[in-house]
Amino acid sequence: MALYLLDTDTIIDFLNQVPRTQGFLADLVAREENLSSCDVVIAEVYAGLYPNQEEAAADFLPTLQCLTTSQAAAEQAGRWRFEYARRGRTLPVIDALIAATALDRGATIVTANLRDYPMPEVSVLPLPR
Repeated sequence: MALYLLDTDTIIDFLNQVPRTQGFLADLVAREENLSSCDVVIAEVYAGLYPNQEEAAADFLPTLQCLTTSQAAAEQAGRWRFEYARRGRTLPVIDALIAATALDRGATIVTANLRDYPMPEVSVLPLPR
C-alpha cells in the first residue's frame, strides 16, 4: 500500500463535492491505499474554510492520517527555498514544507497544482481536472 498526501486543493475539491475528485479518492480507497494529509495542509484548509464547510471538514479530515513536519523536513524545505531562489524561482514556505514532509514520510502528493512541486525527488500524482 502506498501513502498519498492530499494537498490543499484536493481536500477543498473533496469538501466542495467535486465529482472527479471524490471518484478519484474513492478509487484510491478501494485499492486500499493510505490517504493522509499534513499539519501544514490542514492549517491551509482551515484558513480558507467557509463556515458551512466546517462540519464536512471535521468529518473528513480525521479519516486521514496526519503527517507532522519533522525537523529534518523543515530543514529540507529551507534548503529547497534557498536553492530555488538562487535559480530565480520563489517557492512558498507552505509548498516547500508540504513537499519536504511528503519526501520525509515517503508519501506521494495528490494535487492539481503540479507547478508547486518542481523538486524531482518528490513524487506527485496529478489530480484529474
